[in-house]
Amino acid sequence: MSKAELRGKLQTIKNNYALVQAGIMLLALPDAPMKFDACYAAVSHHPEAKSIGYIRYVFERDEVLALATNELRKAVLRSCVAEMFELVRTYGLETNQIKLIRIAPWYQFLRMVRNSLSHDYFMRYREHDLKLLPITWSGLTLTAAMDGTELPMAEFLTRAKIVDLMDEVIAYIEKHVG
Repeated sequence: MSKAELRGKLQTIKNNYALVQAGIMLLALPDAPMKFDACYAAVSHHPEAKSIGYIRYVFERDEVLALATNELRKAVLRSCVAEMFELVRTYGLETNQIKLIRIAPWYQFLRMVRNSLSHDYFMRYREHDLKLLPITWSGLTLTAAMDGTELPMAEFLTRAKIVDLMDEVIAYIEKHVG
């Protein structure tokens, strides 16, 4: 993979994250159920339409929609963070630049957050991780005291901080990696 391909894939991950956030915003609009019905009616004849039509039930109660969109948000967060980490790590290994990537100010933070999100949202440190702590990125600090606790999202790893992290990874790759 070339650096340009890596950069494009990282931007796509960031775009996917933003598109889902925008989609969730649209799902919460008061007329979303009617718009869903109209769109579904237009495609209902397609054989694959049945695979999405059932989801209409989430619009019937606000608490169900809130739960469904929160779970969607978490799934996309998991996917985007894990995918970004794995792409950058793989690129570093394939191009013999892994040492350069591992010294990035966000690398260990991203790795540990990815581990948490990819499993059960709990910080679970290995012996190697504990030796690196505390790790601070952009005013957020992962500490040994967090071991065994749920990764805090509200007021810690917010949606804005996730986008900042993605931007910083992309900027680092552009500036420091060949």
